[in-house]
Amino acid sequence: MTRLHFGHVEELDEPIYASTTSSKHMLVTVEIQTTDEPLYRAFFTELAQLSDRPIAS
Repeated sequence: MTRLHFGHVEELDEPIYASTTSSKHMLVTVEIQTTDEPLYRAFFTELAQLSDRPIAS
């Protein structure tokens, strides 16, 4: 299983999708199948491109 952590950011230049995140702004954690992670990464990569936000590796 892979955990995705969702929250809010203070700075708009913070990555939308990153391997680490600040627990200070965490709202929810969701567990997904590790084999599905590339699909989520692709979705958040497109979202980041559309909103001119970075995505971390």
